Order: sequence, then structure tokens, then C-alpha cells
Amino acid sequence: MSHILIAVSRIVHISILLLLTFGITQGQTRQAYLTAAEEAFEDHNFYASLKYYQEVLDFREDIAVLYKAGESARYFNAYTLAEEYYQKVVDLEQNGEYPLAMYHLAQVQKHLGKYEEAKENFMIFQAETTLDNPYYASSAARQMDDCQWAIDEIANPEVYATVERLHDSINSPYSEFAPIRRGDSLLYSSLRFPLASDESRPAKIWSKVMSAKGDEAGKALGDDFNDAFRHTAHAAYTEDNSRVYYTICDFVNGTDIRCDLYYRDISDAGQYGDPIRLPENINDTSYTITQPALGLDPYGSQPALYFASDRMGGKGKMDIWFSIIQSNGTFGDPVNLMSVNTTDNEITPFYHKGSNTLYFSSDGYQGFGGYDLYSLYLYNLDEPYIENLGMPINSSYNDIYFSLDESGDSAYFSSNRAGTLFLEEDSEACCNDIFKAAIIEQIVSLQVLTYDKKDLSDLLGATVTLIEVNGDEKVVGTQTIDNTNEFLFDLEKNRSYLIVAEKEGYLPDTAMVSTKGLQGSQDIVKKMYLEPALLDLELFVFDEANREALKGATVTIRDLADPSKEIVVQLNEDGNQFLFPLERDKAYEITVSRRGYRPETFTLDTRNTPGTKITRNVYLKEGLLEDYMPLAMYFDNDHPDPRTYRRTSKSTYEETYPPYMARKEEFKSEYSRPLVGNAKVVADDDIDRFFEYHVREGNNDLIRFIGALEAALVAGEKIEIVVQGFASPRATNAYNKVLSDRRISTVINQLRAAGSPPLSSYFRSGQLVIVEEALGEQTAPEYISDALEDQRNSIYSVPASRERRVEIIEIRRSN
Repeated sequence: MSHILIAVSRIVHISILLLLTFGITQGQTRQAYLTAAEEAFEDHNFYASLKYYQEVLDFREDIAVLYKAGESARYFNAYTLAEEYYQKVVDLEQNGEYPLAMYHLAQVQKHLGKYEEAKENFMIFQAETTLDNPYYASSAARQMDDCQWAIDEIANPEVYATVERLHDSINSPYSEFAPIRRGDSLLYSSLRFPLASDESRPAKIWSKVMSAKGDEAGKALGDDFNDAFRHTAHAAYTEDNSRVYYTICDFVNGTDIRCDLYYRDISDAGQYGDPIRLPENINDTSYTITQPALGLDPYGSQPALYFASDRMGGKGKMDIWFSIIQSNGTFGDPVNLMSVNTTDNEITPFYHKGSNTLYFSSDGYQGFGGYDLYSLYLYNLDEPYIENLGMPINSSYNDIYFSLDESGDSAYFSSNRAGTLFLEEDSEACCNDIFKAAIIEQIVSLQVLTYDKKDLSDLLGATVTLIEVNGDEKVVGTQTIDNTNEFLFDLEKNRSYLIVAEKEGYLPDTAMVSTKGLQGSQDIVKKMYLEPALLDLELFVFDEANREALKGATVTIRDLADPSKEIVVQLNEDGNQFLFPLERDKAYEITVSRRGYRPETFTLDTRNTPGTKITRNVYLKEGLLEDYMPLAMYFDNDHPDPRTYRRTSKSTYEETYPPYMARKEEFKSEYSRPLVGNAKVVADDDIDRFFEYHVREGNNDLIRFIGALEAALVAGEKIEIVVQGFASPRATNAYNKVLSDRRISTVINQLRAAGSPPLSSYFRSGQLVIVEEALGEQTAPEYISDALEDQRNSIYSVPASRERRVEIIEIRRSN
């Protein structure tokens, strides 16, 4: 990343030390220049090494020196020179002595925007390379795709902004970066300041935060903000201007630096307080922490500090992280923004509050070359849509540090593209200038038309609601119009919307529309067909014996007049209420069922039914043994009797059940631990529903089943019960079969001990027989984890928990 060290906060002074005083005077030998070039290259002083190699080439051209000169020029961002030197190497080499020359030639041509040439040379490299390292072949393929994408984008441009370089009173031949609008001033950082006390040779250049109004020349902020002896950069002010976050950096050797995040509180009078270094959970002396940006976190809308870092635990090289700013002023542990980061570099985050959008730079996504600017709407990170900002904001060079004003009309960014100032025109290298983009408004219009589905006539007087659905739901607008069926909405780009059309007496109609990937202004038309909803069936299910509400029932409705019509099935684990829309003048067959109860079937005729709702109470009777099938009982991991190879257990199921239920909160905590926001809520709910509607209800149904079983035995019936045991795949198959036997044993023990007198007498007489089938893990789906180290998925997940069970699957009777 040496060609963008400023952008990634390793602000290396090599790239701006163009006034370097060489330690070799005229008249020196070729060898002296070559030695100096090699030493400078080793020290990553690529400007110096380039200059020395050029001196060596003045004596005579040599393919090895040409290659090293190309490398120096490429690292120094002098792409035109690099292209010249690599081309000479490619032309001169005969036996593939420099296998990466063609690859790097294509790279710098891509940086120069010569996409056709770059694509062709990447193709040649891919066809001729003999390198064992697969990275370069893979990278060449990806960059060929990038080149073709760039060619297509240029051929079909989306003109949404005009870009201009800011005047020379702001930009200098050095690097200006991190621009951001604050009131009527533009704040930015500039790497142009010498330090009087610096005795190093060549002298280092230091960065400071500057401010400019209108056409006035930029001025560095005072010593009450900028550190007189260290790099100061990247100012990010809170919305109320009570605090500013920024970066302080120090040299760790002659060229490289490391950065930490600081803040200063600001008094009502505008005075800066003392610098405060952020705590150790943010700053880490082993890594660089830089480029602060303030906004809301991507999950829960809490205040958050975004930054870029190469800290441990990242996904790539430089990654974007965020930390929640707690209400008490403390900072939460950094969270890696995994949905954004790639295995390459993501840097310069900026959060725009008005659109809840995160802007950043990356060299890991498809782009025009170097770093491109991207946006991500922070509303649905389960399916993130990351958009390249396109030309003219992006170029084939490095485009970084994007910021957008509150109105969204003006943007600023830094770039080393053609047209920037150079310290040395011959090399066309170095530095970043600040550019301004005037955003051209793009309108996406939505026209919604409502119709009566029965006769396709215009449906007047409907209500249309537009809801943004990107992770959560947010109502954008609602319109009710009596004299037309036309509704108009303006949409934002890169969003997903739900359209809901409603009218009294009709079933609502819904449709989805997405603006993701749309270019330019667009008109979208959606036709909504509302079906008359003349009747609602509201049905409540109760236990006939105790008249209590009965959860977990299933209701099936079949249209008797049209057998080909889809059968409606509804399950309610949370309550006993069901609601169905029914058509008038129809006859329906309705079946209500629940495990352990006899199904209830009745016919409902909607002919001559007044009003808009039918309410029915259904009472289910205690079922036969067969009505419980299949009956599942669930077990804790490796229970009963963990870590044994005994096939039987002395425990009963009612002894294993309470301690397992008691671990519900532990299961919720362990399974949802790595998650945040809505994902954590969903995970907690999944575990809670499993314990309440499967583990608890399985135990309750077993108790009722035993009562029905005892009644059948007392009546003289001979009963044969088929029982299967299962296990999750964490252990070996052999162990899991033994474990399945033990689990079956606890259920048998429960049956033996139950009843008054106990049912064990029926076992002894042969009136009650159990057929055991220990299946272990053999029916477990392949996607269930068997990794011992992955306890979250192999122990605490719902799919794994469902496998740890015993099922009574069949009842065989004989008199």
C-alpha cells in the first residue's frame, strides 16, 4: 500500500520528499549510484531509489535496472514512468527472467486508465505465466473483469455530478486530504509543514489540520489544536460542536508512522480542551488506528465512532471498525464491519446522517483502479448493497476521503488523479489534491395504480402506504385519494420498498420495488389489484375438558366448491386465535387439529351471512394414543449420563427435563453471543421458541400420553410402542448410537414408573411392549455442525438441539 500511505494513515514522508538532497555528487561511478539506489529501495525511499536508478540508466540501459526503476516508479505512484520502464523490460526479456513485468505493466496501465491495453496485457500474463503462486493469476483475472467493467461504464456514463479541483489557495504541491464541510468553512488536512526542531536529513514533512472560507487561503488551526511536534490530521466534530475527534501520529522509524485517535472537548466559547487519547480498547500500540468519523451504528442507531485500522481480528489489511459511544461517555469494544470489509483495504469512512449512508474507499471491490469510493446504505447488513460511486467522482487513480454536506448537494474528496499538482512534473507522481463534486439531483418516481381485481376496473378511494424495508420497516408516506386510482411517490436510490394498497371491503395488495443499481432518473409503475374481502373468519381453539385456550393448533381450510383451489393451512404456536379471509357464497371444510387431541372437522357455509366477520369457538377432545404421533421428547447435550458408553440409564425422562429447561437462558446467551442488533433478537427468539414450544410442550404431551396409555391398558388392550432415539453429530457414530439407547431408556423408565399402580406390571406381563430403534446421528442433516470447537452451532443451535430427542412414532394395538 505504499502508493497510498497517506490514505491509510501510514503517512510516509518518502512520497513527498522530492527536494531530497542526494548524498552522491556529480562525477560518481555507476556502481556508486547503483549501491545508493539499492539502499534507498531497501529503505522504502522510492523517490530516491528512482532518481538513483535513472542516474544508473544514463550510463547504459540494463534490463535489471530498468525493472528496479519500474518498481520504484510504481511504488512512488509515478505510473507514466513505471509504464515506460516495464514496457522496456517486456520488450527486452527473452526467457521470462522477470515474470511479473507484464503483470505490473498491466497494473500501471490500469491506473493510467488505459483499460484496453491493461486488459490485453493481463490476458497475456495469465496465458504465459509460469509462477507457482496462484495469487497473481487470480488477481489478473479479477483485474481483467475490472477493466471490462470500467470500459462498459465509460461507454455508458451516468452523469450525476460535476467535479472540479479546488483552487491553489487550498491545494499545494504536497498532499491535501480528509476534507469535510463545517458550517461555512472547509476543514482539511495538509502534509506540507516542516518542523523547525527536526534535525533529520532529509527533513521530514508534517501534517496539520487546516481551515478555509470561500476563496480565502487555507490556514492551519492554532497550536491549541495542532500538535507542534507530531502529525495532526482527520478532524471529526460532533453534531453539537462540543467535541472533536482526530488523529495524532508519530514516526516509528525514518519513514513509517503509527497513529492513535484523540479527542478534545470544546467549550461554549469555542476553546479547545486538553487532548485526550482514546482508551486502550480503541487504541492499540501494535497497530495504527486512524481516520475517525462520527455517525450512528449500523444496527441499533446508537452514536458510534467509525475508524480504519489494521488491528488484530480484521478481515483484510486495513479494515473499517466502529465503537458504540455509550451514554456515559465510554467507548464500546471495536466491532469489525464485516459486511463491508474485504481481504484487501477499506479506509476513510464517512457517515452521512441525512441518508444513513456510509461512504468509504476500497481497493478490494470492482473499480476503475487504485482506490475507488463506495457507498453502503446502513439499513440491512444481512444483504448489503455496496455501490461504486462511478465516474466522474472515481477515476483510475486513488480516490479517497469522500464527504457529503448535510443537503447532499456538494461532496468533497481527495485524489491523485491527472490534474493534481506535482512536486516534480517529470515524474507525475505524488500527491493528493482536494476536489469538489456538485451533485446533480436524480429522481426515481413511483406511480402506483389501484384496480379492483374482480373486474379490473379503476379502484378509487384506496390508501397506498410506502414502507422502506431494509432490515427494519420505516413508513415513507401514506396517501388516500378519493377521486383517482393514481398515487405518486419519490424514491431514493439503493433502497427496497414495500407498497401496501388497502381499501375497506378489499383484501390489501402488496408489492416490492427496489431502486438498487438503477442509473439516472427513472419512472417506475406498479399496478395493484385489490381483491374483495367480504368475510373474515375468526376462530378460537379451546381444550374441551378444562375450557382453556389451546395453543399450537393447526387449522386447515378447503374450498368445497373448488377442489383445485389451494388448501389454506395455518399454525399458531403463540395463541389460540386464527383469522382467515373467506369469500361469500362458498362452502368450506374446516379441520382443527393438535397433537394429543382428536381432530375436529366441520363445514362452514358463507351464504346469506350478514356482516363482515364470522366468529367460531372450537373445542378439541382428548385424543387417542395415535393422535400424539409423532411425540418428541428433547434432551440436553450428551445427556443422560454424559461421557459413558452404557446403553441404559437409571434416570427417568422427568428427571432429565427440569435441568435441561433450566439452561434455556444459557442456550440463548451462548448462541446469540457473537450477534448484535436485530440478528441477536431473532436468535434469542429462535431459542426461546424451541424451549417453550418443543421441549416444554413435548414434556406436557408425554404426561398426557401416559394418562391415555394407562387408560388403554386398564381397558385390556395390548399395546406395542415403537420408539426411536436420535443424537446430534458432535461425537462418533458409535457413541451416538449408545447415547440414543440411553435416551430411549429414560423414556421407558418414565413409562415404567408412571401410573397407579405403576405401568411396570404391564411390561412384566407382556401387555405393554417397547420396540427400540437407536438411530444416533444417521438422520441428522449434513449442515448441522459436528465440530467440537464450534459449540455455538454444534451444541446451542436449534438445528443441533432438534436432533437430541426420542420420538414415539407408532402405536400398535391388539385385543
